[in-house]
Amino acid sequence: MCDYLDTTAGAIAGLVNLPGEYGYLLIGLVLGLLLGWIIGRQRPKSESGDAVALMPVDTHDATGAKPAGVSLVVNGKTVEVAPDVMEAIQALVIDGKIIEAIKRLREASGLNLAAAKSVVESLGKVIG
Repeated sequence: MCDYLDTTAGAIAGLVNLPGEYGYLLIGLVLGLLLGWIIGRQRPKSESGDAVALMPVDTHDATGAKPAGVSLVVNGKTVEVAPDVMEAIQALVIDGKIIEAIKRLREASGLNLAAAKSVVESLGKVIG
């Protein structure tokens, strides 16, 4: 097998007019890029395994009125949370009061514990 790999690496390096040792480098580079692309296409999951998307959802009506709440998409289900409650949750996350933030989110949205935990964890990563 080593002869085959040596021959392949030499042929690849020869295609771009480089010494044979660079063939291994080119093979590693291509495999690394391919692996990175495959991993990057995976669906984002939180630590608890729930799919969470923190995305703005335009809820303006035809008159252009201010939205009534913030929309969170959790496991394909859209949940509305009042903007002032969401600001309070963000402040709790920034202060490191994660458990209190999870409680507030559960009260405001009716999410179960695992889903609320996933949203707060994702929010913490977004806020930084």
